[in-house]
Amino acid sequence: MGLFTREFYGSCFNALKEDGIMVNQQGSPFYAEDASAMQRSHKRIASTFPISRVYQAHIPTFAAGYWLFGFASKKYHPIDDLDAEAWKAPDMRTRYYTTKLHIGALYLPAFLEEMLREVEEH
Repeated sequence: MGLFTREFYGSCFNALKEDGIMVNQQGSPFYAEDASAMQRSHKRIASTFPISRVYQAHIPTFAAGYWLFGFASKKYHPIDDLDAEAWKAPDMRTRYYTTKLHIGALYLPAFLEEMLREVEEH
């Protein structure tokens, strides 16, 4: 079985416990080949997992500096189930991550929302 197939994502689904999550790289939407691969991957993941989202991050050392990742879960929604107060409770200082950034990473530009909607509706 190859990676990025419906069967592969089905195996990931079966391997996860009920509260598990899967995170994967989706590439850069600025390269046609990556953009198409992201759409295919998202379609397969969304048809396998009840919760599937794409999020973004700026990573200067990656090709376009702008990269996409996938989040999939049987149970948890990456925004609705975020317990921001519990995250802040240990008073752990980070140099990059914040709960606001967490939420913002899941709000995508219009062109990406459209690309994802195209594959979710078909």
